[in-house]
Amino acid sequence: MKVIFLDFNGVLDNSENYNIVDEENLSILKEVIDETGAKLVISSSVKNTFFYSGHHNRIMEYLIDVLTENNIEIYGLTPWLKNREMEIQDYLEKNPDISEYCIIDDDFYFESMKEHMVKLKHQLLGGNGLKETDKNQIIKILKR
Repeated sequence: MKVIFLDFNGVLDNSENYNIVDEENLSILKEVIDETGAKLVISSSVKNTFFYSGHHNRIMEYLIDVLTENNIEIYGLTPWLKNREMEIQDYLEKNPDISEYCIIDDDFYFESMKEHMVKLKHQLLGGNGLKETDKNQIIKILKR
């Protein structure tokens, strides 16, 4: 099974429209999923307050709605641990059927998983999320 570990802020939104899914970014994600058959796992910190604290999180609710409306299924969520790298490692250990994976993030870079990372320009530094230029790199990682 192929998996995309997806951050939200800085990947699907952009520096001009924080917390609002950019249609171009979403379209690129959908193209990658359609071409590779990858499953989507949310690794973004926005999952934490919605699923683990019991608090209502409109950002995560909005993200779920947008993905669902665009026929993108959320396959899973990383657990809430000390840091995102540990969360992804834990998810991989508990899901040995994952053959290939790609981590798309603008905030973190994990040296231990660098061959699986697509690190985008940070949103607070003017990054505009997932772009056409990132698509081939993601597909290449997932088709190893």
